[in-house]
Amino acid sequence: MASSEQHRRVVITGVGLHTPMGDSLDDIEARYRRGASAVRYRPDSQGNGARAAAFLDGDAAQGFPGALAKMTDRSTLIALRASDAVMGDAALRRGEYDATRIGTFLGFGFPTETNFAASGELLRTDHMSPMTLFKMLPNAAAGHVSMRHGLKGECATHLLACCAAAAALAHAMRSIRHGYLDMAIAGGVDTPLAESSFRAWEALQLLASADPENPAAACRPFSADRRGFVLGEGAVLYLLEDEAHARARGARIYATLAGCGLSASAGNATLPSASGVEAAMRGALEDAGLGADAIGYVNAEGSATARGDVIETQALHATFGARARAVPVSSTKPFHGHLLGASAAMDMLAALVALDRGVIAPTLNLDAPDPECDLDYVPNAARTDVRIDAAMVNTFGFGGCNASVVLTH
Repeated sequence: MASSEQHRRVVITGVGLHTPMGDSLDDIEARYRRGASAVRYRPDSQGNGARAAAFLDGDAAQGFPGALAKMTDRSTLIALRASDAVMGDAALRRGEYDATRIGTFLGFGFPTETNFAASGELLRTDHMSPMTLFKMLPNAAAGHVSMRHGLKGECATHLLACCAAAAALAHAMRSIRHGYLDMAIAGGVDTPLAESSFRAWEALQLLASADPENPAAACRPFSADRRGFVLGEGAVLYLLEDEAHARARGARIYATLAGCGLSASAGNATLPSASGVEAAMRGALEDAGLGADAIGYVNAEGSATARGDVIETQALHATFGARARAVPVSSTKPFHGHLLGASAAMDMLAALVALDRGVIAPTLNLDAPDPECDLDYVPNAARTDVRIDAAMVNTFGFGGCNASVVLTH
């Protein structure tokens, strides 16, 4: 039952991740400072190395019981690893918290590797493993995270293309604000690197071709010569908590999740609209109780597509007005690729590093900006010793969904 107290302040007290950039906030900050991309060659099924992507090395099942590994997909195992990290970072041990007051909210984007493999398996043989169905369930990762840590509050999976993690964070934030929960694990996971996935994106001509000499240069947001994004994989989860609850247990507070804005462009299925993007940003600001002049940094969707970067620039101009060119805006996708359903959670790390560490991540590979993209995109080099009070994160997805998140101290 919800409490009568409304709009409790929601803070971030834990960060857990398993990504090609590393498994800690320190790893992420270090890469921003060095300008060190995690994008590498990803050989295709013929092994000719024609693609760039940010991918994890090693066996995702390593360290997990064999029985668990047999009934889970790669994305679930990666999410479980991130969930262990976030619970440890938040100093929460099973049995020491009210499990009925902690929820699980995960964003998930596209069909798992198991879905693609199962389709091929049916073409080759009549045999199907009884574990296949468990691996294919879109809510498998959220369910296994809740089971692993005994979390008995609401458990939900958000399927909203590239806005999925933002929607999961918004759902968790509102549940805590209105007293349904005290804490929640929230974020996203995606592993979109199956061969069928690559081919589907390539058919839409949205993936950047790789430079054989420098695959990390493939993704070039806001550049005149941009040619699309690269794919990435990983999981990023946060522990969200009612501020009073966090302070009562002496938790470390990274930042406040102050506002979320969600909108639908209700137009083109593959492109956002400037008005829809603006509506999401204004919604997040209103939810946070802030004006646009409070924002000191924007982590952009910045997917390096021909129209998407221009549309976002137009929306930023409309939202920030005369101050638009004074606000640092960067896209971190050249560092880690596009994590699709986990994108907002991955991108939010840049906002957290800016607020908590005073480091603004650069937009890599930005040597010749598109004249239509005329903002301060923090080209190529991080800015350090920066003091800001609020940051915004933008994500936009297929189907015309738009999301914006605001973090504050």
